[in-house]
Amino acid sequence: MELDLRGINVDSLIQMLKASFTLENWDGILLIADKLYTEIDSLYTANQRERADGRKVRSLNLQRPIVYYFGYSMCLKGIALQKIGRYEEARACIDKYSELGWINEIDAEGMAEVEYYREIAAANRYVIDLNKGNTAILPAYIRFLQDNEEEILPGLIHILESAIKFKYNVDEVLSDFQEKITSMREYYEKERNIRYYVDYIYLEAKYYSINGKQYDAINKLLTSLASSIKLRDDTGFRKSAVLFELLRDQSNSIQLNEYKQLMKQILD
Repeated sequence: MELDLRGINVDSLIQMLKASFTLENWDGILLIADKLYTEIDSLYTANQRERADGRKVRSLNLQRPIVYYFGYSMCLKGIALQKIGRYEEARACIDKYSELGWINEIDAEGMAEVEYYREIAAANRYVIDLNKGNTAILPAYIRFLQDNEEEILPGLIHILESAIKFKYNVDEVLSDFQEKITSMREYYEKERNIRYYVDYIYLEAKYYSINGKQYDAINKLLTSLASSIKLRDDTGFRKSAVLFELLRDQSNSIQLNEYKQLMKQILD
């Protein structure tokens, strides 16, 4: 993949990573994350050398604490590696951002970032295990989600992906968290959570379809399509539309009519 990242500052690289995540451009994330890590490490090393030499320390002009950039680069790289099945490399990334307390001159905001990435690392280790079919860790992961509300939706996405891949039943898990997901719908529909929210509904539909619950699957797809249109999420829309077409013959007249109305919204 050709991607010229020369001369791009670290905060712009952060925005590029976020955009690539939304588009599920995993190869692009790998390139940008490595560039971000190299750039922030270079800035940090130069800064520390100036301090050690007693020279005047130049301002780094960063929008966030420096810990954030180290953590975000490795976190997104780990996610991309996990998505393409390179699990041990993903685990190595997790190890890198699980403990960032080695960074000098960390203020209170920076320490909050250290703790955040420590917690995310614990969660993502569970995710790697799930992706490798280790369902024995599921009870522990569920307890983690119950104690960390902001991780519930991405956590359920990982559980659904694993259940679909390894063909096991998670009906009880989905039921236990359904009320919480419903109560937080508006929060999840905010722009920064588009991918998580739409992906969750789509994966629910896919899970139901492979378990013979076609009626429920199609209803979920209609919800996913409506949310994708509302939130202008092209990636989610494409996936949901493709799966609906595969299940079209098993939909009833009411569902077909709702689907047609959604398609008309696109034309309008």
